[in-house]
Amino acid sequence: MPDYLGLIRRDEKSVQDLSPDEAQRVLESYITWTDQMAQEGRLRDSHPLARTGRLLRRSGDALTTTDGPHTESAEVVGGYVTITADDYDQAVKIFGTHPHLRFGPIEVRKIAGESCLEE
Repeated sequence: MPDYLGLIRRDEKSVQDLSPDEAQRVLESYITWTDQMAQEGRLRDSHPLARTGRLLRRSGDALTTTDGPHTESAEVVGGYVTITADDYDQAVKIFGTHPHLRFGPIEVRKIAGESCLEE
């Protein structure tokens, strides 16, 4: 079965008003979902990402580095989950149960095999 990557995106404002109790319940719902995927044998990997990083650009021979991430919107990638699924439809159905969707979208991509040209 192929693997699918779910990029967890959110607007920073979507979680800023959560009380500590609400934030704890959200975290617990994420853990419950992840544990369920592991029990089903679908979970490959899952991690939050640091809030900052570096953006690299090459122009000719020059490499520039700036603090990032820099996006066109207020949305940031806050983490990722990799699962196994039969096909895109099943991957979308599985990611459609993730509690994160309350706070932002999940971008689903198939992880290419031997050829980077695979869909």
